[in-house]
Amino acid sequence: MPDTAPRISPVPQPQHAAAGGPLNRTRRLGAGPRVLALSLMLALLGSTLAGCDRESSSTQNSAASERTALAAYMRQVEPIRLAVNRLLNGADPILKANRHKRISPQQAALRMGALERRFADYTVDIAAIQPATPQLASLAAIYAHTFILEDSYLSALTTGLAESDFDDLPNTQSEQRAAIIQWRTGLTVLARRLGYRLPADLQVAGRGEIAPSPDGS
Repeated sequence: MPDTAPRISPVPQPQHAAAGGPLNRTRRLGAGPRVLALSLMLALLGSTLAGCDRESSSTQNSAASERTALAAYMRQVEPIRLAVNRLLNGADPILKANRHKRISPQQAALRMGALERRFADYTVDIAAIQPATPQLASLAAIYAHTFILEDSYLSALTTGLAESDFDDLPNTQSEQRAAIIQWRTGLTVLARRLGYRLPADLQVAGRGEIAPSPDGS
């Protein structure tokens, strides 16, 4: 006989998240608010440490670049500085011979003029140096200016010898000395920070006679 009993529809079951979903995984692991907060803190700490590592690496690379630039500058400037010192040592014998009348004023002027022209070549050489960092470029400009002052003095000294008149000699020695000391001090501070060893005789720069005196003083 036909089935006359009422049909009962199945009760729909609630939809659950997939077993492998993030929410179920979190629930299974018992990840409550404290665990989530700890995870966030660890993530932030890791990011901070990574940033510190990058900053430290950048600082080290910057110091290495500065040290390389300083070494390159010293390789260029040292031969010129030492050659100029040797050249200027030849000025006093000329002046002494002129004072003691062993040579004529014209001969003294010719010799000093030759010395001045050689010095002018070094002035161009020192001005042509282009350091790789702004700090070194600033120091190099200070030092190069002392060459211009010295060249100006030597040119006037040559004229004074020819005319036996030194009243118009420019007084550049104090300005040169201050500039050389500023240059030397700046290099010393920079080298100390970078762990670079400067030439030992650099510390005498700016001491002693700067401009050769016609009267031997």
